[in-house]
Parts: sequence; C-alpha cells; structure tokens
Amino acid sequence: MKFLDDIKKHIKQSKPFLIAYYGASTTSVEFVFPNWGEIIRYVLKDYLYDADDDEKVYHYLHAMNMGIDGASSINLLERFDDLVLDKKPHLIFLSVGKNDAYLGIDKKITEENTRKIIQKALDKNIRVVFATTVPALRSDLNEKISEYVEVDRSVAEEFTKEDNFIFIDYYKLFSKKLIEKSYTLISEENEVLGIKEGEIDPIHYNKFGNAIVAKILLKQVFNIDFDENKFLRDLTDQTKKYLGY
Repeated sequence: MKFLDDIKKHIKQSKPFLIAYYGASTTSVEFVFPNWGEIIRYVLKDYLYDADDDEKVYHYLHAMNMGIDGASSINLLERFDDLVLDKKPHLIFLSVGKNDAYLGIDKKITEENTRKIIQKALDKNIRVVFATTVPALRSDLNEKISEYVEVDRSVAEEFTKEDNFIFIDYYKLFSKKLIEKSYTLISEENEVLGIKEGEIDPIHYNKFGNAIVAKILLKQVFNIDFDENKFLRDLTDQTKKYLGY
C-alpha cells in the first residue's frame, strides 16, 4: 500500500515519519489501554522491524494522539493549525463530526468544517485517513449518527481522486455482532446522551472495539492482517514481552 511504502522510504533514509490521530473522545480514547492508535503504532513498528537495519523503525516512526474529548467539528477546525499542522505530521487519522450529531450542530456546518480540515492537510501534502463514526450501541443514537455519516460520505467523495486520501466507512464495516461486543464499558452520567451513571456506555468502545478499529485501519490503509483475538489474549499474558497479532 502506498502509505506503508512511504513510511518504509522515510525509515530507510533515516528520516522521521510522524503519524497524528485527530478527532474527539473515540480518537483520544484516554480510558482504554491500549487504544486503537497505540495498537497501530505497535503493529507498524513490529511489522517494519528489521534487525539488520539498526532498528531504524524505533528511531524514526512516531505517533501522537491529539484527540480532544467532547470536541465538535467547530472545535477541531479551530485547533487544527496549532495542535496538528504545526507538528508537521506526515499522516493523519481523522474523524470530525462525531459529536456534532449529539450536539445538534447544523449538518451544513459539519460538512464545511470537515472539508476545510481535510483540505488544509492535503494542501500541506499530508496523507489523510478520514473515517466515519463507529455505530453506537443504541438505535436512537444511530438515527442521529447516520445523518452525519452521510455528510462524511459526501465530503469524502470530493477527495476520492486525491492520492493522499483514504476514506474508511466504519458504519459499513462494523457488523451487528461486532457492535454488541464492543460496548461493555460502564458510563458516568451524560445528560446530552441521556445516560445515567452505571449504565453501559453506548458510544465509547472497549478494548475489543479498539482492537477492531485498529484491525480495520491496518488492513484498509496498510494491508496488514491483524488477529484481534490473538492480540487481546496475549495482552493478558504477563510473560509476553511482544504481543502477537
């Protein structure tokens, strides 16, 4: 895949390659260890490791998570320059409109903000992996989310011919079975979503959900196979220094 080849080229030439993750709480995922961004970083370094090449991948491949909990597309656009572009990443994993659905922000505003963020990155020759929201556990929330997923699809269509752009439609790639297994976390009270303290969190996925997100991205973006069950099993083995996948 072209993005993986680009990482290899940087490493071979002893040039840093920086990956940025940018979006709301399902990007920052500060409550799950390891989250999907950490899994991707781990797998890429392991996959590209070459003992005969002075372990360059550990020196030159890096990732930073710039996710903002609770952020709307308005917040993400406002902070994009100073939080992301100023760091000069080579690749961005991006999700924009997740919270707009819950906050009732006009879809036209979401569309405009999403388009601006993607275009800003592409104008800087930054590769963009743009993803929809993952389906929620509750059908009433999915009714709201689905409208904004259509916004994502519409915006993505404008950039499909760009070499530095990849669109990931989680809404199509997450089956009902995967959705049910991905939501087990106990929530705090959330008035916006109508969640009481102690109920199942319907929008923030657990370790399994994070592993599935990582699996989808690793395959779709880098053509790397990932076995979420093997990885999660090894994660519980206290003797394992390097986790299988």
